[in-house]
Amino acid sequence: MLQRLPAPLAVVLPTALALLAIWGARALTHTAWAEANAGWAAILFAWIVTDALMLAVIWKARDHKPEAFHMLAALALASIVVIAGAAGPVQAVYLGMPQVLLAAAMTLAIFLGWSALRVVTQWRASGSFMTGLERVLPPAMLRFAQAETRVLVLGLLRWGAPADVPAGSRGFIYHTYLTPMIATFLVLQVIEISVVHLLLMYWSPTLAWVLFAVSVWGIIWTVALLKSFRINPVLVTGDVVRVRSGMIYDFEVPISQIADAATAFTSEELQDKSVLNLALMSAPNVSLRFSRPIAIPTAIGGEKHISGVGLRLDDSAGFLEVLKR
Repeated sequence: MLQRLPAPLAVVLPTALALLAIWGARALTHTAWAEANAGWAAILFAWIVTDALMLAVIWKARDHKPEAFHMLAALALASIVVIAGAAGPVQAVYLGMPQVLLAAAMTLAIFLGWSALRVVTQWRASGSFMTGLERVLPPAMLRFAQAETRVLVLGLLRWGAPADVPAGSRGFIYHTYLTPMIATFLVLQVIEISVVHLLLMYWSPTLAWVLFAVSVWGIIWTVALLKSFRINPVLVTGDVVRVRSGMIYDFEVPISQIADAATAFTSEELQDKSVLNLALMSAPNVSLRFSRPIAIPTAIGGEKHISGVGLRLDDSAGFLEVLKR
């Protein structure tokens, strides 16, 4: 049955079910029954959390045979969740048992020591610290952390950074029509955040500050996106077109695979999922049709096959002329 699930669902479902079970068990520790039977509630909560995390690891492992390190990681995470996540009366049961705290501390210490050993060993073998981290942390988590760090650096720093056009390449910009629209959206976003924050402060200051923090991150992300459109133009290098759309898309298309660049996409073609329309908030003035589909990376680490891409370039005529040459 598990093999019949779509690949993205098979990846997400174990984690989602584990989180749902843990959330339900945590909610149970806040009930009157848990307060009256704190000992039994402590045992039940610890069992559900540990079992949910262990089953998620087993489900996601190849052939459902996880490594000992991953099982230890689940136990270490379970020890943190159990002690920190329970309600007051149930938590007091754990804190009143030194042997439980000692077992949790030893589990965490062994996991951290083993993790450090795996990182250092892989780092020395490959020369890459990120490769070492991949021996400990999920690759999807590392990709997310890297992406968010790049957004933070680009949004707060790199003001006036030059366009990324390597030697031997020719860049074609597309940001001039996008900049006014995104800048207007950014101003409206700031105004909306200010008004919503003031209104929420009268109702729930805690919620107001949480939403304010999320909104500030949204502003930083929007600023980074605005900058990325200018910094990352579309490139033609030798026999390759490097298609870029800010920090959203970046992939290469061999010119030999471009079957047609003169005929514009119809509205029906632009609705086709196999055609990638990168003319954001506008109509494309360059339509690249491929002789055979090409694979491009997706945000979640998978692949998507496309048969064409639409672009909105400032110098579309110059771009097409370079392709002809």
